[in-house]
Order: sequence, then structure tokens, then C-alpha cells
Amino acid sequence: MGRYMKYELKGNYKFILGVLALVLILTTGIYVYIANANEGSALGVTFMGLSILVIFGTLLTTFLYIIGSFRKELYEDRGYLTFTLPLTGNQILGSKLIVAIIWFAILGLVIGLYNVFMTFIFAPIKPAISDIIAIINSIPIREASVFLLIMFIGGVSTLILIYFSMALGRVTFRNKRIGGFWFVIFLIVSGLVAMGQAKIIQGLPYYLDLNTFRIISNDMLNYGFHIEMSSAGLMASGNMGNAVLNIAGFIYSIAVAVVFFLGTGYIIENKIDL
Repeated sequence: MGRYMKYELKGNYKFILGVLALVLILTTGIYVYIANANEGSALGVTFMGLSILVIFGTLLTTFLYIIGSFRKELYEDRGYLTFTLPLTGNQILGSKLIVAIIWFAILGLVIGLYNVFMTFIFAPIKPAISDIIAIINSIPIREASVFLLIMFIGGVSTLILIYFSMALGRVTFRNKRIGGFWFVIFLIVSGLVAMGQAKIIQGLPYYLDLNTFRIISNDMLNYGFHIEMSSAGLMASGNMGNAVLNIAGFIYSIAVAVVFFLGTGYIIENKIDL
């Protein structure tokens, strides 16, 4: 499994580095233009608009490229090599999932840190070190940690649903020309999962306060809370700055991810015809 992951990383790193280089160059151009432009010119505004569009398009292309690596295993000749390796379906899927997470984490971390660096460089007033430390210390660690965990679980769940849809599409529609039908399957499955999650949340309206880690009931959510549904469970934020997480919805999202992971591994191992 480790060797297969190394093979996947080596096969994609040139594309990822090229994407990073392009995004960082365009990001630098945007910051330089903002710092030096006294008045907005048509050319400058056009450059900024095109740069933002190119960055968005590049990141979207990268996302499709990374998840498309799994689709190539299903429809192209490289699948003959992959599916004859001494690996189980879960190991193949796990390797693909880990590699995808690594690339997304690298892209997000590098782009995020680079934007922080550019903001510091081009800021008209340089913040003191003590101010930076004070800002860092003011970040609520527990809430931020739970929020990052929820984002991670939501992202992993989405990837698993995408891979499941691709594998199911490969088994259902063997014709390569209609292999893109996996996206329709993904939309249907995602909709069903979301409906199930909503039913679970309605039936079990108990929430975890991320500030105090106390369990509260649905009655406590009637006082200025903003409700938001995510792939990792229902979140609610209140006027006092605290946030709560639906416990049953959170557990449901983890269970769904595990079930679809095992289901995808089973399809890969037992249903894919070479």
C-alpha cells in the first residue's frame, strides 16, 4: 500500500507543482497591483478579474484532476496493473483517498500561508510581533479544532461519495463514453444522504456546545441561532459567539463515510471486470 501511494504521488507531483507555481505567480501579481494602483485602470481591473478567474479555474481543474486519477483506474489501461496488485479494494481506495487528502492539504496550506505572507509584506502598516501573538492567542482553540475536524470529515466524506459514484457508474454503465454519468449518481446519493441526515437531526435534536462542551436540547436553539447544514452535521451559531453541533448528525456523517468506503472497496475488489 505504501509503495502504491508513492507511485501515485510521483505520478501527480509535477502537475501539482505547476498549479502551485501558477497560482502563486497570479496571487503575487494581484497583491502588487493592489499595492501600487492609485486609481483603478481598465487594464488593471481586467488583469485582476482574469487572475481571479484563472486561479479559480486552476484549482477546480486540480480538483477534477486528482479525483480523475481514480476514474482512470476504472476506464483506462492502467487499471489492469492496479487491480492485479496484491492489494484489497479497501487498500486501493484508502491509498487514493490518502493521496488526494495530502495534495489538497498541501495546496490549501501553501496558498493560505502565502496569502498571509503577501498580506504582511504589502500591508501599509506593519503589525508588531506582540499584536500578531495577541491575535493568535485570541483564537478559540477548542472551537477551531472542532471546526477543522468537521471540515476534514466533510471533505473526506465528499471524496468517498465521489469515488463510490465512480465505481458504481463503472459497474452499471460499462461504456466509457457515458462514464461521466457518475456525477448524476453522486448528486442522487448526496441528496439521499442529506435527506437521511435531516431526518436524524429532526428526530434527535441534541447538540454539543463547542464552547462549554455541554449537551443542550433543541429548546436552547430558539434564541438567535443561525442554523447551517454541512456534510459533517448540523451547525448552529448564536448571538453570544458560541457554536453548537448536532451530535446525532455528526455520528451519522461518520457512519455514512465508513459504510460508503467499505461499499466502494467491495465494488473495486469484487465487481470490477478487467
